[in-house]
Amino acid sequence: MDTEKKPAEPKAEQAKQNVGDLVGDLVVSGATMLANTAAKAVVNRVKKAAAKSRPAKAAATVVRKAKKSKAAKSRKAKTGTKASKNTKQKLAKKSAKKRSAKKSKR
Repeated sequence: MDTEKKPAEPKAEQAKQNVGDLVGDLVVSGATMLANTAAKAVVNRVKKAAAKSRPAKAAATVVRKAKKSKAAKSRKAKTGTKASKNTKQKLAKKSAKKRSAKKSKR
């Protein structure tokens, strides 16, 4: 007596449906990837075109000039960057030397 279950024929039919679904999914995913790539290419083209326009160039030059201006440099010194910390330390040493020299003259 054989007690093991044998696969029925409907499972074989179901496998065929699964293959069809898989192929359909592959086609859909391929089309999605293609559409996504095309959309990214269009976005990049638009960005490049916008960057070449006159208003964008004018804004870029304003930003460049603002970075080079003295006000920006003084703001950097006040913010506490590494370079400004070093200059602050040097100034503190100089003022300490001046104070000690004045005290020694008294």
